[in-house]
Amino acid sequence: MRLAIVLAALPVALILHSEADSIAPLVIVAALTVVTALMPGSAGAALLIGYAALAMAFGEGHPLRLGVLLMIPALHLIHTTSALAAVVPVKTKIELAALKAPARRFAIVQMITFGVAGFAAFIPSGAEIGLVELLGLGALTALIGVVALRI
Repeated sequence: MRLAIVLAALPVALILHSEADSIAPLVIVAALTVVTALMPGSAGAALLIGYAALAMAFGEGHPLRLGVLLMIPALHLIHTTSALAAVVPVKTKIELAALKAPARRFAIVQMITFGVAGFAAFIPSGAEIGLVELLGLGALTALIGVVALRI
């Protein structure tokens, strides 16, 4: 599972490095990946996910650019693998059947996330965003959350 954390962090590092002018994001992601892989139950995963999300949010470009859309499943995979690695002993052999439920939840969350992102792509950007559009997005998100809890 710890190798899966490192493999999931690879696209995060590549995306952040490709959008940055310096090597600093690559070094930060590498350090946080090492912490997360060595201590998956620590705050390392949260720091890694938070750093990458903030770097993408404050980066230049459209909010729904390809890097952001690729970052979403990569960060979720880091979250999922570090959560599993925190509770599964290091030398345990994991059967594929045991990963069925986490994989199903992962897929459901990704479908919901990309559904909301698709909806958000149609919302006008800029100062003319109306309250109705924002309330509609919030209501859609709440509705999707309620439906997802019943799945």
